[in-house]
Amino acid sequence: MSDTKPVLSVRSLKKYFPIRTGVFSRTVGHVKAVDDVSFDIVPGETFALVGESGCGKSTTGRTILRLQGATGGEVTFQGEDVFSASGERMRKLRKDMQIVFQDPYSALNPRMRVGTAIREILSVHGVAHGQEAQERAEEVLVRCGLERYHATRYPHEFSGGQRQRVVIARALALDPKFIVADEPISALDVSIQSQVINLLEDLQDEFELTYLFISHDLSVVKHMADRVGVMYLGKLVEVADKADFYREPLHPYSQALLSAIPVNDPTEKKQRIILKGDVPSPANPPSGCPFHTRCPHAMPVCKTVVPKLKKTDVGREVACHLVHPPEEEVPA
Repeated sequence: MSDTKPVLSVRSLKKYFPIRTGVFSRTVGHVKAVDDVSFDIVPGETFALVGESGCGKSTTGRTILRLQGATGGEVTFQGEDVFSASGERMRKLRKDMQIVFQDPYSALNPRMRVGTAIREILSVHGVAHGQEAQERAEEVLVRCGLERYHATRYPHEFSGGQRQRVVIARALALDPKFIVADEPISALDVSIQSQVINLLEDLQDEFELTYLFISHDLSVVKHMADRVGVMYLGKLVEVADKADFYREPLHPYSQALLSAIPVNDPTEKKQRIILKGDVPSPANPPSGCPFHTRCPHAMPVCKTVVPKLKKTDVGREVACHLVHPPEEEVPA
């Protein structure tokens, strides 16, 4: 996969939200939701972003698609700079770049029948109109496990799993090449989660889709992903192939996350790594390594020097002084 040209390249992506106060709304600081994130995704791959809630996973996905403006960095999709694309060019790019939102109910217009919602997308992009658009809307609903008559129903008439299938169908309507799946099963019952995951995998094989899969559930990621990127406080701290990551995570934060995965066998002994303290505020991140305030292996250098995300001898990327000696690093 590494020899294949990336379909998506993210370089030094930053997204800061201003903190304003006072009558004149003066900016007194920034929430660094995404801070210098870089990765590539090759065609047909599922790249998973994992981490605790609030680490910047969803913001990364939305910023890549320009659903919100970036503070810095660049995103290249199929060789084209997404952030510098004009309005008309961005409209064409959106046909190939879609998103499945976390909450399927809020993602749908409650006053619009789901068939109408899909037809509207087809019409706006000039793909199909009238009866042809209706036929395509019904066909994509059927492909996502629903029935043709479901096109006449409103969102509140569906179960949570069915609504998520509608959202997936809407994303597929334009025949995209890349989909951001933003925690697509977190709002669903456990019994429904496996059905949606299997659907996403089947659709990936059938339509040759590429996924950015965002999740905090490492059990699901193990089943779904090809590569894994671990985020902490807006930064990537480890990137590795799935097999390497689950066999031997290198970053202490990755080790703690994996130790929290429940095991099926109640007799199996598993050592849980309990992290001390709370997650620092992204509005006032700690100096040096952002994880040093909770890391069980923190060294004095971790408090002052920011570790860079660099490749190891075996090709994995890790941002940790335990893995990479800090001689070449610079103070924060």
